[in-house]
Amino acid sequence: MPAPEWFHNLLAWKAASNQKVQEVCGESWAPNISDVDNKTSIRIAKAVLDELGITRKVSANSADAKEESRGAALENAITAELISKLPLLRPELQWLVERGEDVRSFEQYKHLAGLRELLSANPSLRVTLGTDYQIAPDVTVSLGAPGNPLHAVVSCKWTLRSDRAQNVRHEFNLLVRSRRGRAPHLVAVTAEPLPSRLASLTRGTGEIDAVYHLAFEETGAAVQEHGAIRHRKSEPSQLELWQEMTEQNRLKDYNELPKDLVRY
Repeated sequence: MPAPEWFHNLLAWKAASNQKVQEVCGESWAPNISDVDNKTSIRIAKAVLDELGITRKVSANSADAKEESRGAALENAITAELISKLPLLRPELQWLVERGEDVRSFEQYKHLAGLRELLSANPSLRVTLGTDYQIAPDVTVSLGAPGNPLHAVVSCKWTLRSDRAQNVRHEFNLLVRSRRGRAPHLVAVTAEPLPSRLASLTRGTGEIDAVYHLAFEETGAAVQEHGAIRHRKSEPSQLELWQEMTEQNRLKDYNELPKDLVRY
């Protein structure tokens, strides 16, 4: 399915005085989902924006060009969409979708509140155990009244760099290890155009249930066109990585997320 309409409003061409951008795009404007230091990222992202008909151009210093503001806008948009769609798919259930809710408010993690009090009163213990128990995911989904079991966590990442991928894994590992009861459904949503960076989330031991791409159809077509070349014989091409992730159902279309959440 095509990328959701609201996603179009988050996309733009950002001013970028960069030789690689000039070589790929023919002008000093780069897609705001691209890494301007990576030609393949620029090529794939350019094809996606061209396919979606994105023509809006923004200053390099504007909020529309900054990843932090795009990330916050993405969290708000996904929260709003899940609030709207989940009750339509399973109207018999009471869905509660929130942004930035501390996991200690949910049934599986209420015991962490007592741990916080204990550590607050004991600096030595706090140094030993750290404060990793304080987790406020981007978007949480629960059923019933506030405080009921956590049903799902959605980590929203506008694009991916190695540190962002590791942050998602770290957070999800803590959610799995710290729970008392069943683990929530743990997923990530991103607009990252480069398959090798997507693979940093889709590969692993399973702490992430699946990664959902906001422009799955358009990015797949762009990777088919621009990602077939192997730059090193010992490494898979971007196209091979995309095929690996999609064939194993580790990378999915964002449009499937609401339906997937109501199945669990």
